[in-house]
Amino acid sequence: MKKTAVLFAIVLLCLPPVLAVADNVLPMINLLQNPQFGLRNTAGSEPGRSILCWNTDRWGDVIGGSGEGKFNLNTSAKAVEILPGKRIWQFATLPELELKSGDTVSLSVKGVQEQSGALKARLCLMLIESADGEWSPADFGMPDKRTFAKHGRGELVRSPQQETSSQVTGKEFSLQLNGLKIDPRFKEQRESDADFRNVVGVLVEFVNDSDQRVWVNSPALVKGETAAKTAPTTSRALPELYQKIPRTMDKLTTGQPISILTLGSSIDRGSANPRLYFYDEDPASPHYKEPLIEARPGNPEAMKRLIAERMGRPDLQDYVGWSQHYFMYTGRMRRELLRKFHYPVEKMLLNVMACDGSSIGESHSGFKAYAELELPPNPNENGHPTGKSWQELYPALFENGNKPGPDLVIFGHGHNEHIDRPDEIAAYEGAIRWFQRHYPGVEFVSCMWIRDKGQPNSMTEPMQELCDYYEIPFADMGQLIIDLKKTSNYFAMAPDGGHPAAGSHYLWFKQLEQVFEMPAEATLQGVPQKQLPPRMNGYARNWEGTMVRFQKDSPRLVDGRMMILEDAAFNLWADNKREMMQLLIDGQPAEHAGHGRHSFSVPNPRNSTFVHGRLARGDRHIIEIPNPSARLSAVDCKVGLKRRFYGVEAQGWQGKSAVKAFESKWGAPYGEQAFLLQPGETLEIEVEADELSIAWLDDPAGGTLVAEVDGKQAWSQPTNQPFTDSQERKHFIENRRGILELPFGKHRIRLQAEGKPVRVLGVFGYDGR
Repeated sequence: MKKTAVLFAIVLLCLPPVLAVADNVLPMINLLQNPQFGLRNTAGSEPGRSILCWNTDRWGDVIGGSGEGKFNLNTSAKAVEILPGKRIWQFATLPELELKSGDTVSLSVKGVQEQSGALKARLCLMLIESADGEWSPADFGMPDKRTFAKHGRGELVRSPQQETSSQVTGKEFSLQLNGLKIDPRFKEQRESDADFRNVVGVLVEFVNDSDQRVWVNSPALVKGETAAKTAPTTSRALPELYQKIPRTMDKLTTGQPISILTLGSSIDRGSANPRLYFYDEDPASPHYKEPLIEARPGNPEAMKRLIAERMGRPDLQDYVGWSQHYFMYTGRMRRELLRKFHYPVEKMLLNVMACDGSSIGESHSGFKAYAELELPPNPNENGHPTGKSWQELYPALFENGNKPGPDLVIFGHGHNEHIDRPDEIAAYEGAIRWFQRHYPGVEFVSCMWIRDKGQPNSMTEPMQELCDYYEIPFADMGQLIIDLKKTSNYFAMAPDGGHPAAGSHYLWFKQLEQVFEMPAEATLQGVPQKQLPPRMNGYARNWEGTMVRFQKDSPRLVDGRMMILEDAAFNLWADNKREMMQLLIDGQPAEHAGHGRHSFSVPNPRNSTFVHGRLARGDRHIIEIPNPSARLSAVDCKVGLKRRFYGVEAQGWQGKSAVKAFESKWGAPYGEQAFLLQPGETLEIEVEADELSIAWLDDPAGGTLVAEVDGKQAWSQPTNQPFTDSQERKHFIENRRGILELPFGKHRIRLQAEGKPVRVLGVFGYDGR
């Protein structure tokens, strides 16, 4: 009996699945989003010019509406008019469509045209380019002499497309394109191969190939060998992430000036290997996929001419510094938002803080400078050509007389180096909270090219958790990368294994684009992002404070290689003539503090030599570069939230201890006077705070300091222990220790010395609310 049952089950499994769905008996899902051609919410004075989830080349290429009654449908049905010579299209990746190798799709659409053959319906696969062999930019007069595999150059390419049209004029007709097969063919390898088919998505396109009027209605893309005989009742779900950026969407849909700050690393700003060149993208050209101009030209006017003339975007010529700023995913986002919402570029600032090799921890040093537009327009620093001021480029943002703060911050970061581990997420949460404290109402989006999802220490899961916690839109690029590896060679997506090529930046942009898709008749209520909720990560607080810089001539820098930190997070720049450096924190090798290979003679707002933020708050921390030839160029220290220091001169101290001056060898981080607290004496003070830190001066003859808070002993600390540096020198210097996790309010601190006198420097109080 068991054998019979098994055989019967095998027979069932082997039955062709088409028997169950023959003749479209079961309902079919329309794989298109918004096949009803519903409108996008915009501030445009001309209604119907922007169609939700569909793309056009320019604002105004189409007009959405009822189709002027030309279709055999009820009057509430939507159609779109395609103006002469224009097109409308929709692209989606295979994973979004839930398609895999071997699947087929078919397209149907209804149309009306005034000229026979005017409406062209097209259906094709989109591929990442591949060709045999290698190439070098130097072969085309570029200064880059490196050699690269030929795959991944430039934009996605079309497979041989299916196309159909009709000779019917003046009345409704139907078009069908059947049986487009998903047929990838590849191996995962660094070498490029012309026989490979790196399939990443499906393109549906409708073109008006005439000088007359054309309308389309009820497009349907379905899985299967033939198009649906009846219109599918269900279509692919519309994006809903716009709910989580209500303030940004309000600005976009009412035409207000907007400032966008994009963070990240070399991956985000398109510093690919090779770089993101302008290529000849005409398949019929003898120079197909050859670069047209140096990616970072010494003559910026050549870049401006290319953008204005070849790309047809004279409006962008003063707003795109290098080719990579045109093709990077956020550069594409800006171009699309300008189209979708009918914006002039001078009302939409894209400030590119993303930088080669930058981590989220390093970028904390540049937040203020970038948010306040302290750096003038420059290609390398913010993606803009030189020559004009911010006020000249974006006058609408300065109308109130103030510098505009960021309205939207986009988290990218490819996480090649992970130098902010093990609490990488704390630096992100600290960044969110820093911006929220300084720019109330600012919103965030996370769309990160994380290629190691599922691996230990991947940032995908922590970042998604953080975004969910703060109600921030999260686009899961990590999962898309994993899924696309099933139908394409990953090294065509990212030729060097890390940096996405231009076609991949398009895929990346398409995920970010969905965050801004808001229907004209939006029924979903906006969900404001959470403003300063209780922290998710215990170390996030270390990153929230104000950054204070100490230059190389500061007395706080000892022997050019050591320093007592302000609090528990820092960035530092050091110069060792390009030789590798090490970092010690409190005398121990610093793990996850950076690579130490970058030498800087001056500070850089987006890169540093070492960065760290996983230290115990309230305690003294000493940094040291043990390399004898290295010198600190500058140190940025985060100062804890609302920190106040109650030194010996502060009012409120109760006690009779004598006050003695001392000579600080470390730049007097806690003042230059101390209470000489004798055994049997007490010092008391009341401080309003939720965290405390007690400071004293270590001494070979020092006793034990006992700290009580609100009548309970917090700790007992010997004060006769020196700090030993890398040269085995012993330093009796300033020290302190924290008392954490207090409820905010007034707390009475009582200090006593046991055994021998203790030199008390004061108390720090913090307010981390």
